[in-house]
Amino acid sequence: MNTDNAKSAHTVRREYVTVTESPPLSTCSLQIERRGGRGESGARALERHLRDTPGVHDVDVSFRTGSVRVTYDGSATSEELLREAVRDRGVSIRGASDAAADEVTSRSELRREGTFVGLTLVGMVTGLATGWLDGPQLLGWAGYGVAYVFGGWYGLKGAIETLRHRAVDIDLLMIVAALGALSIGAPFEGAMLLFLFSLSNTLQHYAIGRSRRAIESLVEMRPDEAQILRDGEEVTVSIDDVAVGDVFVVRPGDRIPLDGVVTSGEGTVDQASLTGESVPVPKEPGDEVFGGTINESGSLEIEVTRRAHESAITRLIHMVEEAQSEKAPTQRLIDRLEQPYVLGVFALTVAAIAVPLALGSEFTGTFYRAMTLMVAASPCAVIISTLAAVLLSNRLWRQAGRLFKGGEHVETAARIDAVAFDKTGTLTRGG
Repeated sequence: MNTDNAKSAHTVRREYVTVTESPPLSTCSLQIERRGGRGESGARALERHLRDTPGVHDVDVSFRTGSVRVTYDGSATSEELLREAVRDRGVSIRGASDAAADEVTSRSELRREGTFVGLTLVGMVTGLATGWLDGPQLLGWAGYGVAYVFGGWYGLKGAIETLRHRAVDIDLLMIVAALGALSIGAPFEGAMLLFLFSLSNTLQHYAIGRSRRAIESLVEMRPDEAQILRDGEEVTVSIDDVAVGDVFVVRPGDRIPLDGVVTSGEGTVDQASLTGESVPVPKEPGDEVFGGTINESGSLEIEVTRRAHESAITRLIHMVEEAQSEKAPTQRLIDRLEQPYVLGVFALTVAAIAVPLALGSEFTGTFYRAMTLMVAASPCAVIISTLAAVLLSNRLWRQAGRLFKGGEHVETAARIDAVAFDKTGTLTRGG
């Protein structure tokens, strides 16, 4: 009897095993201040600060694009706590009302960066030409002085900002390497480093500006107001105040403000901007329509199925924003190894000076070789190529009507061997 009870109890314990599931994760996107130059100074420090917040699983910060994306456990933290954590680092969060002023500032900053790059090039060429033609030595040094000041301006600002957060980055390495080249009598090599680095920054700023304007054009596709039917009369209402189940009217030539289902009327809708359909699509009662598309013919009455922040055009805007801010694997690797690499180069340079001197070598030759090592170790080619390639690829594909959801997918595209299309021209997976 006791044995049977024990078996029964054992069976019960096996049947009622508790399974603990991981809580669902939330994503928070914040718009922060944009910064000139390389635009990433202090970004890693802010990422580390946010990762120390309980409940945070992943963080992606870019001062260049002015964005912060945080994946977090909603039961451990909240969006408001994350906002406070960002403000604690002295970073301001932008609101929707700041967009116009921010665009003006961004364009002004881009013109300033372009001017600095031009002055750097002029100064570098002046110094080089003066040396070749045996011109006045003062003119040559003045040219290199201009190149160093304007070429290193944003890099120096970024290095100081990073040092304030008790970290080092590529900006600091580039500045020190350029000064090292100058100290061993190779001012042209240092000026070339600063020119290439500042040119890369400016090209990145330009490409991101184009991406941002593409997002703005998507926003303009969506009307701000809808003609809602209430008690048999049309009432103009902001799309943010429209609820699911409301019915609005769209006339020929109007843009459809929200996603919904046609309840009355027939017509054709141009939805190429969202679905890629090459010809207008006939619509009748029961058919689905999308916000941001154009009603070409016939008046339609449409019942709202999704609110403004859940509509297809809003999701598309978010996809473009994510594609702009998401980093490629190579870029993430560079960000992760940046600080150890810079510290390693500095340590190797110090060792290249200290060890030979300890063994009795002459200082001048030892210092020259150490500075040459540091200049050669500056990873300007990798820094210049990675982000610029991803941004320009995204831009070119977007102009062709294709959207990559981030740099990771751009790199994946390089390994594609074949792509299948069906008769409508849409992409097909598998096969």
